[in-house]
Amino acid sequence: MCGIRCCDGCKTVVLGWTIVLVAIGSAGYLFAMTPVDAKTLLVTSDLAKRLRAHVDYLASPELKGRKPGTAGNRSAAEYIQARFREMRLESLPSLRGYGQRISSEVGDNLIGVRPAASAGPSSHWILIGAHYDHLGGSYLGADDNASAVGIMLETARLLPPLAHTHMLFVAFNAEEPPYIRTPLMGSQYFVDHLPAEIDSPSNLQAVVIMDLMGGVHWEPLRDVIFAAGAEKSPGLYRRLKEAAQARGTRLEARGQNFPSSPIAHSPSPLAVLPVGLHLVEEVPLLGQVAFSDYDAFRNTSVPFLFLSAGRTPRYHQPTDLPDTLHYERMAATVEWLLSLAGLIDQDNEPYRFEASRVEFADEVASLQPLATLAADRNTMIPGTSTLSLWRLKRDQEWFKTLNSAAPSSDDLKRLESLSLRLQCLLADFPACFLL
Repeated sequence: MCGIRCCDGCKTVVLGWTIVLVAIGSAGYLFAMTPVDAKTLLVTSDLAKRLRAHVDYLASPELKGRKPGTAGNRSAAEYIQARFREMRLESLPSLRGYGQRISSEVGDNLIGVRPAASAGPSSHWILIGAHYDHLGGSYLGADDNASAVGIMLETARLLPPLAHTHMLFVAFNAEEPPYIRTPLMGSQYFVDHLPAEIDSPSNLQAVVIMDLMGGVHWEPLRDVIFAAGAEKSPGLYRRLKEAAQARGTRLEARGQNFPSSPIAHSPSPLAVLPVGLHLVEEVPLLGQVAFSDYDAFRNTSVPFLFLSAGRTPRYHQPTDLPDTLHYERMAATVEWLLSLAGLIDQDNEPYRFEASRVEFADEVASLQPLATLAADRNTMIPGTSTLSLWRLKRDQEWFKTLNSAAPSSDDLKRLESLSLRLQCLLADFPACFLL
């Protein structure tokens, strides 16, 4: 995933912020809550152990960071194809195998298919995808993005054929710089060269893209993932919200009870919080910046869902290692995706796509509890400065006067600023207090 640290033009922004940060020595930092200790992220279920095994291999030193065009990237591709064969996923006849060659220098996208169970013809497809490349060298990329590839693989293993809809499981290559937002980016190449069996982007009923699915830094986000983009498609958004409820009901039927929390709005080991894509992409001085593989689908009006646990201080660092991930939350995500796919399969009519659509009230419901915890000295994000804390407390006052049912353009911008401030603090990015 390419985010604030590596987007085009961000180096200039970072330099400016850093100069100001050095000049303002009185910013002050507070340390009330310690970061989540990776040793507390136990791996007990069989599913979590399988996820750990995928990440251990893909983020091993032997693969040297899976940079496109390298032996490590090819080894990762061979590993994913071997898992596709074990799961009896089919390949697309037009590709004559699982690989879709991007270029000889870059390598391949990898595509496995689980056809629909019904004998009748179907032109609908659901795609679940994640990029498998990373930066190379000492940057091994456990969270970015071996975590999401592992979830994709285990979802493919556990999901039986859907009644009406074909499933595509895609490991995209070349998402990281210098390929992001170029024609050689794996997801962009896929959209530009759709296999003949899919024929048209309009036959993609829904696309689920995952990036950064295993990291956790702040205790309130231990069992949280964020869901963006579905708000552009009312039908998909409805299924997104229903999937969380179906997941909780199924666990209760199995006798598994989980306490409610201010973040998880229903008893469940996983809280899926809907956030608008504008809360993720709006960067000061740069405007809208796309950060992952969803962009190629968004640009062709394909209904999509972008799932992520968000950045941590280990993002694009050599410290992004397998023993820092939350595998039980990843396992809960696999089971949640099984529910979501089943719900989408019930819809025969194509989902509408409305590029400017937002769900502001739901965005407020997702972010306000996090902002409240972040503004409390006892529960704030580790490393929060006094100035950032002051700004967060001002946000609390704003929430009290906000009419979320009728937001103004200023309200949208205010929530975007708050979202960026939280992301900045969670990633321990310099000069967060300026946001």
